[in-house]
Amino acid sequence: MKGISRRWPTYKYRLGKVIGGLLVTVILASCGINEARTPEQWFDFTWSGLAGCDTLTFRGLAALQRGNGQGLEESFSYTGRLQEHKELSIRGEPVSQRGGHLAGHLQTAGLAQPNGWEAKLRLEHGNWQVQSDDHNALLQGVVRLNPLEQLEEIRMAAKKKITSESGAARGTKVLRIEMDPAEATIRLKDRLLSEMELTREAGLAKLEQVSASQQEQLRDELSQIWTTGSKQLSVMLEQMKATVVYHLTIDRKSGLPSRLTSETTLNYLSPKGVPQREVLRTDNRFGGYQ
Repeated sequence: MKGISRRWPTYKYRLGKVIGGLLVTVILASCGINEARTPEQWFDFTWSGLAGCDTLTFRGLAALQRGNGQGLEESFSYTGRLQEHKELSIRGEPVSQRGGHLAGHLQTAGLAQPNGWEAKLRLEHGNWQVQSDDHNALLQGVVRLNPLEQLEEIRMAAKKKITSESGAARGTKVLRIEMDPAEATIRLKDRLLSEMELTREAGLAKLEQVSASQQEQLRDELSQIWTTGSKQLSVMLEQMKATVVYHLTIDRKSGLPSRLTSETTLNYLSPKGVPQREVLRTDNRFGGYQ
């Protein structure tokens, strides 16, 4: 016993070194597992975590720029809240003013009302649907701002390029996601055509609110306006090219998205054949996960 007691400090020291070495190995191994993930696996990992959340919130900013980048940039902010995994509300805040003028194009589009706006959406069969009987193309357009819809589009895209960005803040992983231009163009064309059809349906619905004696005349005027607008849109879409790039920031600890930005660039010809360029940027920050 006396010999063992003399050797015990040595055994304890050696055991401590072994345990310490094992802990370091485990820590390094876990870090290695994280780093061993490909960019595609990182996206799948964060998507799986997001799919398990019933509640979350986000705050976003959308900015629209036309021309060569020197023109007036129109922007507005919005917030969103997901409940019970399928119920989503997005509320737009009053538009910012630039030089004493409201953001004209966004205000004309109905997305920049002084008192704001609200859209309620529900997830149905993998798609976010606006919960409204009103044939409102403007509310349908809000879906394009929904970051959850954007993430779903990324997941479902047949062709995309996902790479890791260097210089990410500590504790985060940043992915750059470039959508296939041909696929992105087709998807956007389909949405714009659908929204154009909704404007016609909305106009017809409003005809029911006027007297029968005026309906026929107004119906003819509405038909002419819609036909002209539809032809102009078709000309613009025929040559339109779209590029869409996302940056997804992932919290390494939780595996959940903390930020998603997008940049959609459209190049097309006006009805008069003049080259046009528009860039829509969105920036969404997530929180409130449950």
